[in-house]
Amino acid sequence: MTDLSPADLIREWAGGKIRPVCCLTGEERSFKDDAVKKLLAAFKTDAFNFSEYDAETADIDDLISAAMTPSLLAGTRLILLKGAEKLKKEPAAALAAYLKNPSEAAMLVLLLDKKTDAAELLIKSLSASAAAAHFAPLEGAEGVSYARELVEKEGLRASGAALELLTEMCSSDAATLKQEVAKLSAWRHGSKKQLEPEDIMESAGYSRTLNPFEFSNAVTAKNGPLACEIADKMMSEGAEPVGIVINTAYIIEKLLKVKKTAAGPAGSRDGLDSSAAYSLGMNPGYYHRLLGAAGAFPLEKLLRLLNRCLEVEALLKSSSGRDPKLLVRQLIFEITR
Repeated sequence: MTDLSPADLIREWAGGKIRPVCCLTGEERSFKDDAVKKLLAAFKTDAFNFSEYDAETADIDDLISAAMTPSLLAGTRLILLKGAEKLKKEPAAALAAYLKNPSEAAMLVLLLDKKTDAAELLIKSLSASAAAAHFAPLEGAEGVSYARELVEKEGLRASGAALELLTEMCSSDAATLKQEVAKLSAWRHGSKKQLEPEDIMESAGYSRTLNPFEFSNAVTAKNGPLACEIADKMMSEGAEPVGIVINTAYIIEKLLKVKKTAAGPAGSRDGLDSSAAYSLGMNPGYYHRLLGAAGAFPLEKLLRLLNRCLEVEALLKSSSGRDPKLLVRQLIFEITR
């Protein structure tokens, strides 16, 4: 077996190199899905020369038979097995026996998402002619770099702080990053303004059915039932509870900054001075709306609520056993009551 980087394996495919078996391991499924798309494009497969199986329902004898059958007409026969680590003992043993001496008639591609007994057996059985590539989850700077790449592909610009926040909210998960950047692109389409952390937070509540400002408007209006309804809808559509809490903390932080700024020299003339808004990076109209909302929140309460957001975020990131949706609803009612 030859160990290759994902990039090297994709380059092999682009160059037309055929191996009897290619094994794609690792938990970063999104990158593996992208690699499979490039594989299919490189070999220009058709319905006669491509077969896809799922390990939980696959007939392994049928799969092995397909792998030993030469392609029809021209082209390369490709066989794809998803979730191969889920194979039961007997099917895994049958496939392992094939992998030790695979046919040259086709290329079998195995996707292994997790480490299991079946996965270890299959990897140990790979012959010298096989190749394996590991698709590891993004970590630290890798996640930020990937987020930057996605943002720039959409024709957007983002500050380093915005990219770091986006990556943290998505837990460096490639699929989630793709979804969030797609939402940012839909929201900020045509804008040349650089994305900042504020923009990332405003977009966190955006979906196909929700305006990105609906949640923050409900919170600042102290409309607890509506804010909870929106939060529930966001979570039902895939939003992470911790992301909603971070978004909520950012709303409280903005109210706190506006209230403090309005009390200082820059907030003269009842807080309507444009310099107060620009000092916070806001347009005057938005500053004025936040200032009106901040009047319903005593300064001490805003400080206490900001700390409460941090506590709930820590609970969600730990194995506390608390219901995430319930924690989010409790936080919203503490803010709006």
